[in-house]
Amino acid sequence: MTSPSVYSIDAGMPFARELAVGIAKLADSPERLARGLVLLPSRRAARALQAAFLDGVEGVPMLLPRMLPVGDFGNDDDGRLSPFLGDDAGSDLPPPISKIRRQICLAKLLRHFPLGGQYPTQPQAMRLADSLGQLLDQLYNADASAEQLRDLLPDQFSAHWQDILTLLGILIERWPDVLAQEGLIDVVDRRNRLLRRRAKQWRDQPPDQLIVIAGSTGSIAATRELIGVVANLPDGHIVLPGLDRHAGDQWSAICEDSGHPQHQLAQLLAYLEITPDAVQDWTGSADQIPPELPARRDLMREVFRPAAISGGWQRLGDASPMINRTALAGLKVITVRDRREEANLIALSLREALEKPNQTAAMITPDRQLAELVIADLRRWDIVIEDSAGKRLSLCPPGRFLSLLCDAVDANFAPLRLLSLLKHPYCAGGMNPIQFRHFVDQIELAVLRGPRPGDGLPAIAAALDDAELCHFFETHVIANLAALIDCWQVPNPTLATLADGIADAAERLCATVMDSNGAGADRGAGAIELWKNADGMAASDLFRSLAADGRDSAIDAGDMPQILRELLEDINVHPFGTPHPRLAILGAVEARMHPARAVDAHRLILAGFNEGNWPPRPDVDPWMNSAMRAAVGLPPKNWRSGLSAHDVYMAICSKDIIVTRADKEAGTPTTKSRWLQRMEVVVNALGLNDNIDDGAIEKAWLAKFEPKTIPQPAVRPSPCPPLASRPRQFSATEIDIWITDPYAIYAKKILRLKPLDDIDRSADAALCGILFHDALADFSKANATGQLGEDALQQLLDFGKTHFASQIGQPSIRYFWWTRFEAMAAWFIENEHRRRDDLQSIYAEINGVIFLQAAQGPVRLTARADRLEYYKDGEWTIVDYKTGTVPSGSLIKKGVRNQLAVEGLIAFDGGFESLPAGEIRSLEYWQLSGKKSAPGEIKMPFADLFDADEVRDRLERLANYFDQANTPYPSELDPINVPPFKPYQHLSRSREWLYGDNADE
Repeated sequence: MTSPSVYSIDAGMPFARELAVGIAKLADSPERLARGLVLLPSRRAARALQAAFLDGVEGVPMLLPRMLPVGDFGNDDDGRLSPFLGDDAGSDLPPPISKIRRQICLAKLLRHFPLGGQYPTQPQAMRLADSLGQLLDQLYNADASAEQLRDLLPDQFSAHWQDILTLLGILIERWPDVLAQEGLIDVVDRRNRLLRRRAKQWRDQPPDQLIVIAGSTGSIAATRELIGVVANLPDGHIVLPGLDRHAGDQWSAICEDSGHPQHQLAQLLAYLEITPDAVQDWTGSADQIPPELPARRDLMREVFRPAAISGGWQRLGDASPMINRTALAGLKVITVRDRREEANLIALSLREALEKPNQTAAMITPDRQLAELVIADLRRWDIVIEDSAGKRLSLCPPGRFLSLLCDAVDANFAPLRLLSLLKHPYCAGGMNPIQFRHFVDQIELAVLRGPRPGDGLPAIAAALDDAELCHFFETHVIANLAALIDCWQVPNPTLATLADGIADAAERLCATVMDSNGAGADRGAGAIELWKNADGMAASDLFRSLAADGRDSAIDAGDMPQILRELLEDINVHPFGTPHPRLAILGAVEARMHPARAVDAHRLILAGFNEGNWPPRPDVDPWMNSAMRAAVGLPPKNWRSGLSAHDVYMAICSKDIIVTRADKEAGTPTTKSRWLQRMEVVVNALGLNDNIDDGAIEKAWLAKFEPKTIPQPAVRPSPCPPLASRPRQFSATEIDIWITDPYAIYAKKILRLKPLDDIDRSADAALCGILFHDALADFSKANATGQLGEDALQQLLDFGKTHFASQIGQPSIRYFWWTRFEAMAAWFIENEHRRRDDLQSIYAEINGVIFLQAAQGPVRLTARADRLEYYKDGEWTIVDYKTGTVPSGSLIKKGVRNQLAVEGLIAFDGGFESLPAGEIRSLEYWQLSGKKSAPGEIKMPFADLFDADEVRDRLERLANYFDQANTPYPSELDPINVPPFKPYQHLSRSREWLYGDNADE
């Protein structure tokens, strides 16, 4: 018998618009419409239907029916259904447990059970608790119970699954007792009980109002029961989304194929005991249906033909009535090179839709990164649009800021973590944000670039020499973080105390004014800034829940950053602003009820049509394998594939549809969606390959919009600055750069570009060289003359400890470089004893200067000698300490390593700070590696005696050469002989003109 209360809105029709028109016709009067009740899958669906009603009346005032979500799919349902379910103050059901509280309670249980032989950490337990909570919800929705788990035969499964099955049984048996102690009940269980209670009330006492359940596929058992009751009410109506009533002989196979778009609807019809042909057409708008729509539905029926009967494709060419090219009219399948090109093409297609009056367009994609790219591209035309699918809270400004704050305090405010926090746009610390950022930039340059000044905020404050910067740091940074630091360091913090501490510090850092006593930032003012907008309110709800529900959850403070990141990842924030009137970017869930205006004036773009998006990857279930899920009546792991297939079926049957995909993603080849592959097979069997539009027009737009350009290879830069701009002073180390890489001198001394040191520079060889040099310099100054005492080694080690103290906290310094310093110190003292007999005095870190004569005037050469040894006969030995590689004799002979020669020339002329001139006895490199085999070694690569006149002549010829107006400053004249450090190499783009296409190899 045909049921008069079950209807379907065909695929390709705007569901929300057709539903609104049909409900208005059913009500037949404003009064009856206002008393009506419409139950929908989600709150977003309810908002879409409300918008469709308002669009239909074009601004005329009207009373809308009551629209409520029943939580068929998605995570919209939060347990607060409505009083119509009997959920009022007099309800005998306990209140629902919050998501956070349930996760915390389940995590407590999990911490006491070893998994894989190890007890889970708190973050692991929280993550497992979240997935276990999802499993509990699925069991509730499927009407499964713990008894069914016990009925599973463990011997059928491997030892791994046997252990998990045993654990699941224990957990699920204990969970009701935990809920009883809490005085709460699971949200989904409570919702299902309320739905069944309402179903029983309506069955016993049918209401006299219009009731419509629309868009639900009945995937939840309790919802399915309610649908069965409403279908038999006097004024009850069920509206199904996109039921294929012409599947014919495919229907029995569809019932067995969980990945088919009609599978869930087939399950619902089987429960209602009706056949597809018994479902009636929904009476919606009177718009004429384009012929492409039924033809497209016939085509997609074949595309989605269940695999068990896919042999029918071989007879498609002989089938009658034959599917013809009408089914492909208005359908475009476009493949582009990569995601960037796909986003550009989609943005152009959306922009083109606006050229037609009243045309609307929407992009549907599960790929949120692609959506962000399209949003950015649309801004070229000042089109501001939001992704209605929302964004994870972890990617929103409040989520990022809170996560950065948590990471910073956990890392004891390491420079990189601290700067990431202080440079966030929210950070103001009780003052104007621009001024705050200015001070932070100054502190970065003063103490945070280069080696770490020490651990913690006090060490940074102590390293600041500028009084104004120090006052700023103490007043606007340390004072606002003090409470958080205190709660982080208490012995046994709880989730609640840590959440309160993070919220307190975050609110103070966001404030732009100080509190009344000036002791810190105004927390109230900061709260207004931090918790504003939809993302701020979502973050506020999370921290409020953590403070309330984490009161008895003791955790290690070091676990908080990971726990917070996972909690922020789980929350999706939907846009709160006004949507674009004609364009939309939708997720798959939002597209199900998107209120399109008209069938023939709406373009849909199915984007990112690759595997992993369409369909999505199966959920990871750590608790049950496929056989266990089937045994307890849970849907298979790939149940979302059927839901995704239904989304595709509903969208692709539209009149104007564009399907786009990229061949590569991040340089990796992609796999086209299985449904696109099926379509290609079906179209080929029909002989319609040439009728598929591959988007030639759109690609032509793209080619004009972003014309391909042939990149011009970089050439060796050779700037030729005016003589007046050329430098007249060089250090001894800069001479080598002047000879081998003049472009670096041009960048440093003419353009005055100064390389920035790395933030929190690690303990590299350069840093350790500085520590070695400083310790040896202090020792030499303290023992400038005479023989060394017996405590000389201990004295040198003490100097070393003084200089290493600020960096000794770094493991590489403590365990590697300090042990090398100790070995080097022993060698150094032993060598010193041998050299002191003929020495009159030793000078360390002495500055010297000499002038060269050149065409455009004198050139000043400077040097700072590591060690000068003055002998009793008036001769000098110049020593340069090297903790790294020592220049080879061949490089010195070529004239590209001149530091010691310059220092020798200065000493020969008496240019070192009032020291006498003298002959040069030796030029030496002391290689201070600290290795066990050779802690120190003296190398004298100058084979011949030092010739001061030859060195002077060579340097003056160099100065005269660059004093010629036509002499350029080229980059890396000889790539083999280049300076060991090249901070300006990226400016010269030398890798491009040296290596060409092989630059990255």
